[in-house]
Amino acid sequence: MLLGIDIGGTSIKFAVIDDNYKIIHYETCKTPDNVTVKITDEMFRIASKIRESYNFSAAGISAAGVIDNVNMEVIRSAPTIKNYLGTNFKRDFGDRLGIPVYADNDVNCALLGEQWLGGAKGLDEVFCMALGTGIGGAYYLTSLPFGSNFGVGEIGQSLYDFDTKTTYEQRASTIALDRKIKAEMYEGISVIEFFDLCKREDTTALKVLDEWLFELARGIVNLLCILDPKYIVIGGAVSAQGDYLLNKLEAKVRELHPIENNQTKFLAAELGNDAALYGAISPFVEK
Repeated sequence: MLLGIDIGGTSIKFAVIDDNYKIIHYETCKTPDNVTVKITDEMFRIASKIRESYNFSAAGISAAGVIDNVNMEVIRSAPTIKNYLGTNFKRDFGDRLGIPVYADNDVNCALLGEQWLGGAKGLDEVFCMALGTGIGGAYYLTSLPFGSNFGVGEIGQSLYDFDTKTTYEQRASTIALDRKIKAEMYEGISVIEFFDLCKREDTTALKVLDEWLFELARGIVNLLCILDPKYIVIGGAVSAQGDYLLNKLEAKVRELHPIENNQTKFLAAELGNDAALYGAISPFVEK
């Protein structure tokens, strides 16, 4: 048995995964403030309690931020979690439990999960884009490349626009789409309701969608020119739109891409919120 942990800005997920790769225990807790209660202390407390019933042998940790996955340490972080920089999951969690741990960035883990058991199962040369509050990225080329600063694929801060003073993720994330919907349509509509309108050929909704897809596609065209991946996996809640979104996104990319016969295939993530949990434990699994 293995323990998967997924640390987010608001909650921490814990999943015990058996030898058949089924989740047999799942629980969550609120992410502590990391001031009065340290994240690793809360992880240790809950994992110790879980271990009384499930004797897991190792833990995989999916974590927000840029993670040194050799030393299992947070080396770059957003201000969402206080005192997060320098958190060492091996020292402050694994060694205390007496088990080996693996820690990596949440999108890296999500891609590992999808490549192992999900929408990109068994595939190579895969780029994963996770759309949500921002845009995270990860690249799989026989394995996850480290880069010089463990930041391969972090595309959210790219394509800075000096006129609007915005980054790629500020224009093309799901949150950016949500803001655009509320500004150009009306306040009470959700992203899911918006896509329902698009599918019913609502003129205003389709215009908003096309403008958002233009921004999203611009970043993907850059990826195609630089990395030329065989597959692009779209993750995040918006991936539930499936072929409707993928077909429109692919059409927009083809419209903007200078190479007419590009063969990159677009895929939707399949494991949802479990992808990062599975990906985090995958280094401990003999495949």
